[in-house]
Amino acid sequence: MKKNNYCIKNNYQSRSKYDHHDDRCLKDGWQLEVYLRALGLMKKYNFTSVADIGCGSGYKLMTYFKEYKTIGLELLEPLQHLKSKYPGRTWLESNFDINYNINVDVLICSDVIEHVVDPDTLIDYINKISFKYLILSTPDRDLVYGREASKYKTGPPRNVTHQREWSFEEFNKYISQYFKILDHYIINYRQATQSIICVNSER
Repeated sequence: MKKNNYCIKNNYQSRSKYDHHDDRCLKDGWQLEVYLRALGLMKKYNFTSVADIGCGSGYKLMTYFKEYKTIGLELLEPLQHLKSKYPGRTWLESNFDINYNINVDVLICSDVIEHVVDPDTLIDYINKISFKYLILSTPDRDLVYGREASKYKTGPPRNVTHQREWSFEEFNKYISQYFKILDHYIINYRQATQSIICVNSER
């Protein structure tokens, strides 16, 4: 257990074994609003570059950001698929030990953190990237399971590819240790998605 279970309540049980979620066939049925919010930042500030950690099928990145400089970061197996389907774009292995010296205007990390065994390693990886705005999203545990009693509220999550799930307050507390939060909101109630927009703490 690290950092008070990543700010999740003490009796919560996380998983400890990674189970990859293959979303190469997905389009924009999930997290669409996260990407549209990122696109809004791009247009509002006349930004030119965006990177996406855990870009999955690459569909949302290529559909909504095709006029910009894009960098998609993924695990090795889906990476080959992305390079084949979208040649001429930048696709990099999402290896936490590699520092690519990436510098972008907007960094997206949408529904990735709940899949990572140790989310502190993801935070460290994000901190290797230079960005103006960071958009993070993850399921809100209280919205996922509703008001009724559920064994999943104390973990592990119902989704077997999720290591843990945060409540709204827990996620805010965890992320605010590392970044300055500008906005934190439920971006899709039906999908129980919470999203945070933040900048580096020194800004």
